Amino acid sequence: MNFWRIATVLFMGFGVLRASADIVINEIHFKPVVDTDLAKFIELYNSGAAAVDLSGWRFSSGIDFTFATGTTLAADGYLIVAENPAALKAKFGVTALGPWAGNLSGRDDKITLRDSAGKVVDEVSYQNGFPWPTVGYAPESSIELVNPAFDNDLGGNWRASLTSESGPVAQTIVPIDQTWRYDESGTDLGTAWRAASYDDSAWSSGKALLYHEEASLPAPKNTALDLGKTTYYFRTHFNFSGDPAQVALQISLVIDDGAAIYLNGQELYRLALAPNASYSTFATRTVGDAVFEGPFNVGSSALRQGDNVLAVEVHQAASTSSDVVCGLSLTARPLGVSIGNAPTPGARNSVFATNLPPVVRQVDHTPEQPVSGQPVRISAKITDSDGIKSVVLLYQLVDPGNYIELTDPAYATSWTSAPMNDAGLDGDESAGDNVFTATLPALLQKHRRLVRYRITATDSGNRNVTVPYSDDPQPNFAYFVYDGVPAYRAAIQPGSSDATRGQAVEYPTNVMRTIPAYHLISKSNSIAHCQFIDHYGGQEYLWAGTMVYDGKVYDHIHYRARGGAWRYAMGKNAWKIKFNPGHHFEARDNYGNKYTAPWARLNFRPGIQQADYQHRGEQGMFEAVNFKLFNLAGVEACNTQFFQLRVIDDASENGATQYDGDFWGLYLGVEEADGAFVDDHELPDGNLYMMRNSSGTIQNQGRDAVADGSDLASFLNTFRNTT
Repeated sequence: MNFWRIATVLFMGFGVLRASADIVINEIHFKPVVDTDLAKFIELYNSGAAAVDLSGWRFSSGIDFTFATGTTLAADGYLIVAENPAALKAKFGVTALGPWAGNLSGRDDKITLRDSAGKVVDEVSYQNGFPWPTVGYAPESSIELVNPAFDNDLGGNWRASLTSESGPVAQTIVPIDQTWRYDESGTDLGTAWRAASYDDSAWSSGKALLYHEEASLPAPKNTALDLGKTTYYFRTHFNFSGDPAQVALQISLVIDDGAAIYLNGQELYRLALAPNASYSTFATRTVGDAVFEGPFNVGSSALRQGDNVLAVEVHQAASTSSDVVCGLSLTARPLGVSIGNAPTPGARNSVFATNLPPVVRQVDHTPEQPVSGQPVRISAKITDSDGIKSVVLLYQLVDPGNYIELTDPAYATSWTSAPMNDAGLDGDESAGDNVFTATLPALLQKHRRLVRYRITATDSGNRNVTVPYSDDPQPNFAYFVYDGVPAYRAAIQPGSSDATRGQAVEYPTNVMRTIPAYHLISKSNSIAHCQFIDHYGGQEYLWAGTMVYDGKVYDHIHYRARGGAWRYAMGKNAWKIKFNPGHHFEARDNYGNKYTAPWARLNFRPGIQQADYQHRGEQGMFEAVNFKLFNLAGVEACNTQFFQLRVIDDASENGATQYDGDFWGLYLGVEEADGAFVDDHELPDGNLYMMRNSSGTIQNQGRDAVADGSDLASFLNTFRNTT
């Protein structure tokens, strides 16, 4: 918030400059969609009637930057400070100060602006997710203050930036379903084929996506490509009628595995392919099922008015690759106008408004994880200068065996409303304190029931807001009613006449509850298809569900089976969970301590032998001990924790046999080697690759690191050198 809006007036020669005035942190772009897009920025706005001298002012937290002597911010003016002014100029066409030292966190951070005397002028503590907007995924958005006069330390006064519909618009000059000519001979075509003048009339043609893929991809498709080649060549013509000097280009790709892309013979972009690659060079990564990547900013110097030619050289990671995919789209935008990117540096915020619906924050339910028959009090602090007209709680009951996905029609319709009050009634603790409360009665709280809820607040001007906001991939709050892990009874071989193998053993609750429980709530059909039926070998997370751990609900997550050749071999298979932006998983180690960084993905290992390797897997001890030893030796490895997996996909908690019911056994949770791994292990931001079969898949793209895989290629070339 602005700590001192009342200005000290200084006489500075030709005019009056206030040493600190209505200077507001007005827009923050802290999480670009593409990791290598160095376009983070902070926008300041002067809402006063006079210019302000910023000489010696500085950002003291979040980032480190000091304004040079003579820097002023005009009345009703904007000033941008960027991590990389050149990158910002290329993307948005806006001039900025910078670069700054440090890095704005993509999760949460505090930005402090001080004047030359060290006094705090403005301070914003943001987070990614409610009560702040949720950003960081396409379409790209910054967070914008709705009005510079509003308190900018309240998340409810900010919104994710909107795509402007005014002014010149972006133009897709090569659509994703473009028709291409292609050569799949696998021979060396040299460099002549990249030129616009090259004669490709003898090549085959087809409409993208062009691929040969074991797992299905969305239409349009073309399966004419032959497998077994290292390199494939693609060319297409397109017409551009604008002024090439007045546009910037962005490219989006669907490539398996690596590629070099040329525009009129000039290299445009390179993905997972060494700079000096020949036609026989393998890509530096392996792709399971290709998905969209980008958009990436690319140079426009090779673009020309009239006919243009795109040439794409796709390389496989191995000659035995089971799939090849090529598809891309190319978009041109006028300089200063973003494509699919909504930030508005240097201009009035796209979300500007003179009034807002009520500001909602501090949403909470008590207890965090109720038991059967226990009333639940739901509260939220809600304020509005125009006064609050009404606050309504909307709740949805999700019973075991009747899971409701976000995309199901029932999700939109099966909500029950209840009033919330600030009158000291129905569990409300104090009247008139702006904390509105409703109590869901004991009869609603049933063992294993998931209860979702949302809040709609309306002011006296009939402006209303529903939280969580629509930009949140988890558009509801939730709690899970649970009476605790029950006892478990099982035999080594049920029904056996052998007393040792057939005798059932009871594991009482005091034993079962010593191991943390991870609950996965989903449809039984989804569980069956994921783990046993589909034998899906791709990387997409096709199945939806809810995870509950440590009393916290992670709703609308997605999951898949994980593993390679043995993915579906054992019955007790492995899982991979993908969490939503703003709702990453807060894992704990085996001693109950939280890890430093929340996890975007989580691996479930079954802890059993996958093949006849002359050992049993020892219930995950081999992996857990090895990873621990690596960490102790100073070689960073994945953290692990043991847990019991309980899957709720049926009305009954315990089935007819020991193999039915919620309990799926002991599993090992393994940290994903990605950006959170880099943070949690206090490693410098850089490229992190997962290696397999002498190739690598990038798991974390360093912001300042190469994006073409050349660093990995260089390492491998040195590593393989016999000397």
